[in-house]
Parts: sequence; C-alpha cells; structure tokens
Amino acid sequence: MKNDMKSRLIDFSKLKFEVRKAMRYNDVGDYFGNTIISYDMGDEIVNNAIMLHEFIEYTLIKSAGIPVGLIDAFDTTDDAEEKYPGEFKLYSKFHRLANAIERQFIENLGLNWQKHEKTIDTAKVEVAMKKIEEELHKEHPSEKKLEASKDVVEDVFKEKGNK
Repeated sequence: MKNDMKSRLIDFSKLKFEVRKAMRYNDVGDYFGNTIISYDMGDEIVNNAIMLHEFIEYTLIKSAGIPVGLIDAFDTTDDAEEKYPGEFKLYSKFHRLANAIERQFIENLGLNWQKHEKTIDTAKVEVAMKKIEEELHKEHPSEKKLEASKDVVEDVFKEKGNK
C-alpha cells in the first residue's frame, strides 16, 4: 500500500519548471512528465503565479492517481466531464484549491486578484500545433519558426509516451 502511494508522487529531484512561448493547447499553464510550464506572459509575477497554481494542481492530481492525460481531456474535450465524473469532481476541487493559493500569492504581493485573473483569462496563447500549421500553409514557410514549433511538439509527444 505504501509503495503504491509513493508511486503517485512527483519525483522532486527530476522536476523542471519552464516558461514557454508556445503551449500544447490554449491555456497559460500546463504540466506533464516532470515538467511544470507557464506560458510566457511577459511578467515574472504572473509567470510565478501560474507556476504555483500548476505545481499545486499537478501534485494533487498525481497523488490522487488521476492520469495527466485525463486532465488534458477535461481541458480540451466537451464530453470528458460526463465520461469521468468522479475524476472531474476531484480535478475541479484541486483546481479551486490551486486558484485559492494563487490568489493568496497575488494578494500577498499587494496586487489586485481580479486584474490578475483578467490578464490570464484574456491572454492570447500561441499554440504550437497552430504555429506549425500556419507556417506549412504559407508559400515559403520559415524554417526557423517550424523548427522552434517542432521542438515544443516533440517535447509534448515524448512526455505523452511517459504518461
């Protein structure tokens, strides 16, 4: 029983935090494998708040044994909530807790939570697959942009293999 519990924890010795210019899908925060990611919001405070939120949420979902792929489904598909109501209920609880701590962090810095929330909710997120698709449809695609996007997508696929 104790070994099963330990297998659901994050290995902090391998944990990485990254700020990226492109994400897997339209969201400012992400996690998979041993990596927690913030979209580059151009503001260290906002990036830190996103990282804190994602770290808390990821730690809780991992400890509950919820696969990260299921969280991706909750974020990107309409019917996942109905297919997995128990897991969705836990994920929602963990997301609310992460939001509460993120809010505490922002307010401890003397900043306005509503303004912070609006910044995150209205961010125009660059999505890696869309970047590749847009470049491929140009008459003369930029090799540099294709390579940069390709690296992000390859990282995602490598990590998906570890789920």
